[in-house]
Amino acid sequence: MCRWVAYAGPEIYLEDILFHQSHSIVSQSLSAKESVFTTNGDGFGVAWYTARTHAGLFKDVLPAWNDANLRSLASHIRTRMFFAHVRATTGTSVNRANCHPFIWRNWTFMHNGQIGNWPNCRKAFESHIDASIFSLREGTTDSEAMFLLAISLGLEHNPIQALNDTLRIALQTMRDHGADEPLRATLALTNGQEIWAVRFASDARSPSLYYGSAQTRAHEQGGNPVNTIASEPIDSEADRWHRVDAGTGIHWTPDGLQSFSLHL
Repeated sequence: MCRWVAYAGPEIYLEDILFHQSHSIVSQSLSAKESVFTTNGDGFGVAWYTARTHAGLFKDVLPAWNDANLRSLASHIRTRMFFAHVRATTGTSVNRANCHPFIWRNWTFMHNGQIGNWPNCRKAFESHIDASIFSLREGTTDSEAMFLLAISLGLEHNPIQALNDTLRIALQTMRDHGADEPLRATLALTNGQEIWAVRFASDARSPSLYYGSAQTRAHEQGGNPVNTIASEPIDSEADRWHRVDAGTGIHWTPDGLQSFSLHL
């Protein structure tokens, strides 16, 4: 499974979260603490927002800990919101198109988990993606397919419902094909202004998900004190981190954070 982190708050350098935390996402690419896979070295990606509507995107197949370009860019790019992901493939090939995050218009998406028995379920699941959206398909992952399906299901107008329906269709597809592997998912989605994140599994082993307040050199100027959502805490300050319950989601806005239930 993969590891990911989302930041939203006062403008910071990417490196403040990617590298300058005691258990940063780059550290997790080598030594994750709450993942099935300790090492997440099958590529990485970062999507960041500035004054432009669309996110900037940098992805590569190198391990995050071994990419000098990532370290250089992270020390120069300042942003108020970004997603970062380190990948451990569950079976699909290691190439740039399969690395997260995925972007469409002003939207960015990333995923940790799997659709059970994906090779058997892939064709049926992808059939639910609208033809005009399917033409955007670049890779072979279940993650990208989930994003494209959510777009097809009205993500722009109702993100929570689109994510809920995407997971419901994944479950039904797995049942239709007799999948003996579970559906597991921690999803993160943003339109550049707000963030939605979901934690779910069809068994009792939901991938971990937390929200908290990472310490950076920027000082909070009021508003939402939560600035980070992540697969696992990125520092050792346990009192600043809260676990998201299985089967629920959270919605971050500049004014606060609310939780919501899934209905599958």
